[in-house]
Amino acid sequence: MTWICPVCQAECSAPWICPSCGFDRSCDCEQYGTLTAPPPAGGKPVSALAAAWRQKQMPDALTCPGCGGVTFYYSLSRKEHVCTNCRTVVPLNQDQRAVARSEPPSPPVAKTLIVPRQCATIACGTNHMAAVKADGTVVAKATSIVRASGQFDVLGWSEIVSVAVGYRHTVGLRRDGTVVAVGSNSHGQCAITDWKGIVAIAAGDNHTVGLRSDGTVVATGKNSSGQCNTTEWKPIIAIAAGNSHTVGLRPDGTVVSAGEYDKCNVYLWEKIVALAAGNRHTIGLRSDGTVVAAGDNGSGQCDVIAWRDIVAVAAGEYHTVGLKSDGTVVAVGKSDFNQCNVLAWRDIVAVAAGRYHTVGLQRDGMVVIAGRKGSGQHDLPGWWGIALPETQT
Repeated sequence: MTWICPVCQAECSAPWICPSCGFDRSCDCEQYGTLTAPPPAGGKPVSALAAAWRQKQMPDALTCPGCGGVTFYYSLSRKEHVCTNCRTVVPLNQDQRAVARSEPPSPPVAKTLIVPRQCATIACGTNHMAAVKADGTVVAKATSIVRASGQFDVLGWSEIVSVAVGYRHTVGLRRDGTVVAVGSNSHGQCAITDWKGIVAIAAGDNHTVGLRSDGTVVATGKNSSGQCNTTEWKPIIAIAAGNSHTVGLRPDGTVVSAGEYDKCNVYLWEKIVALAAGNRHTIGLRSDGTVVAAGDNGSGQCDVIAWRDIVAVAAGEYHTVGLKSDGTVVAVGKSDFNQCNVLAWRDIVAVAAGRYHTVGLQRDGMVVIAGRKGSGQHDLPGWWGIALPETQT
C-alpha cells in the first residue's frame, strides 16, 4: 500500500517514513543523518501542513511520554526518535514506527559489566598540569600565572595510577580504586573521600567525575548546568569532563551527556571508542581512527574531519589534539601561545591539553610541551620517569 507524503508529495511504499524527505507520518520529524551537522537545540515541525495532516489522519500517533510533544528527530541507524523539546529517547519497533505509550519497549536484560581501569598518566587543566611517575607518585606544575589553592600539594601521594586536573584542583586515582584530591573545594569538587571502586576519573573546571567498575558514574562539585547529573547513567565505560559539561561512553559506542547542551550535542554519535571535553566543545574518537566534534568552533577547535589514524584525543580550552598511530601529533584551534605547534613531536604515547598548552608523553618517559611555557623538552625538575599508560592498567 502506498501513500502520498504531505511534505514533498512523493509516492511512498515504506510503512511510515518517506524515503525522499524523511517525513515520518507517525510524528512530526526532521532527520539529521550526519555527525557533522547535529540538530539545533529546540526543533520545529516539518511544516504546518504536515502537522495538520498528522492530527487529521493519525490522531492516536506518537506523543512524547516525557512532555507530550509531537516533534521528534530520528535516527534509523540508532532505531530511535528523540523529542526536540525534552530530549526523551523513544525507540523504534521493527516496522520503524516509533513506539507509543501503549507499546512500551521491553526492559533491557541485566548484564554484569566490569569496566577495566583506565589510566591517564598525564593531565592538563586551565593553568596547571600533573603526571604520574612510574613509582606511583605524582608531580604537578603551574603552566601560567595562577593563584595557588593547594592544587600542587601532591608530594605525599602514592599508589596513584591516573590523574585529572581541573581549574584549581588535582585528582588522583589510587590502585585500590579510592580517590584523592587537593586544591580548591569551593564547590565541593574535592569531596571524594567516600568514593570506592573507581576505575577512571575526570575533572571539569569545578567538578569531578568518577567511573565505577560496575559502569555507574559519580560526580561532585559545581552543578549549575547539570554537569553532575550522572546518577542515572548505566552502563558507561569511559568519561570526560569539560568546563560545565560531562560526557560518558556507552559499551555500544554511543555517547550520553550532561550539562550545557551546546557543548555536548553528541546523541547521534556512533562507533565512538574515546572521548575528550574542552571548555566549550566535545571530541569523539571513532573505532576507525577518525574524529568527530561538537560544540563551539570559534577558534577552529572542531576542524577535525580530515584527521585519520588517530588513537587518542585531548581537548584544551580552545584547541584539540590528536595522537596518531605512528606516534606523531596533530592539533587544531587557538594557538596564540603556540599550543598547536606539535608537528615536530615524535614517539609520543599520550597527549593532554590545557588552556594555553599541550603536553606529550614520550615512550622514554620524558615530557614535551608546547604553549605558554615554550616548546620542546623542558627542564622540569622531577618530570622524568613518567609512567606510560599501558604500564598502569
